[in-house]
Amino acid sequence: MSIKDTLKNTRFWGIARILYGNLFNYYLLHRPVPVICPEKETVFVLVSSLYGGGAERIACNLASGLTENYHVVLVFFNDKGKTYPIDEAVEIIRIPRFGGNAEKRDRLRAEYVGRLKRARNTIASFSFMYTMNRINVLSKNKEKVICSERNNPVKREPEHMPAIREMYKQADFVVFQSSLVRDLFSDEIRAHSTILPNPVEVSCHHSAYTKHRIVNIGRLNPQKNQSMLIRAFARFSRQYADYTLSFYGAGELLPDLKKQAETLGLRDKVHFYGNVEHVHEAVADAEMFVLSSNYEGLCNALLECMMMGMACISTACEGSVDVIRDGENGLLTEVGNEEQLLQAMLRLAENAELREQIGKAAGKTAERFRRDVVVRQWMELVEK
Repeated sequence: MSIKDTLKNTRFWGIARILYGNLFNYYLLHRPVPVICPEKETVFVLVSSLYGGGAERIACNLASGLTENYHVVLVFFNDKGKTYPIDEAVEIIRIPRFGGNAEKRDRLRAEYVGRLKRARNTIASFSFMYTMNRINVLSKNKEKVICSERNNPVKREPEHMPAIREMYKQADFVVFQSSLVRDLFSDEIRAHSTILPNPVEVSCHHSAYTKHRIVNIGRLNPQKNQSMLIRAFARFSRQYADYTLSFYGAGELLPDLKKQAETLGLRDKVHFYGNVEHVHEAVADAEMFVLSSNYEGLCNALLECMMMGMACISTACEGSVDVIRDGENGLLTEVGNEEQLLQAMLRLAENAELREQIGKAAGKTAERFRRDVVVRQWMELVEK
């Protein structure tokens, strides 16, 4: 039996683990951090990872867009291997893996990020989602701290709402994606907040030669309510049997949604493609994009499909109601209303002229989401 196995069977093992963990955390926290003295002023962008979701994509877009005016440091802690496209001028730093419970890890991460900020001429720090917003506030030095709320926290993480409210009071500025989410907070928080859309870029436009395809892009989880979309599509298929429904995205509900499609006799009509590298090209020939979410911050996939010039249907969730004028640049349906979703899909399927009209109007609306336009608005927050 090894010394390690022997110690495991004694009361000293727990003490040894704690000592080792504390020593390792001390080493990680106090080892030299990269020191750069750039000619430009520095802004930080904090996000949990560089790949996977809407907040991550927006953080990478924002970091790249800010490089023209600032030295940008992009900080993350969850390494997924792949990354969204990032300008080569962005300095990328991964936070070490500290040990301990969640509260202790966040405190140590904040100390580490605070050291990074002090090692540069940092004038502002942007952060995305709960954990990184918390780290941003805790690591504040003299820079302007700007937190960004990317979802509806009352529905997504109600257990954190007291902490979120207190955190946003301490931030210098809070960015919301929709008026419905901003209105969840007090006058004190709203007084130092603004509503900014996501900075969006697309790699192609909607094809002039479409196929009978309906597409959905997003995580496969309860928030997105793809189960309702599959049920509505099953009824839709009775009238339009040659259409298919394609899902682009991964998530924990994949087995359940596949089983649901098979049970409804849609095995050959409903396809699951997972996360794909060039999703815009993959959906460009679809007739319509459908967002079936129960709630959102502001859906990137919706904005991207609108920018491509595709006809879009969305439930009237947060964000969507701020960008879609029903019947003009998209169709809105009541959240959770399967019948309305079905009727909207039928309406677009039977009217090519309406699809074209809505798609063109969506493309014009999406001009205000262009990366250069939105990044300029974020830069104004630094300069205020």
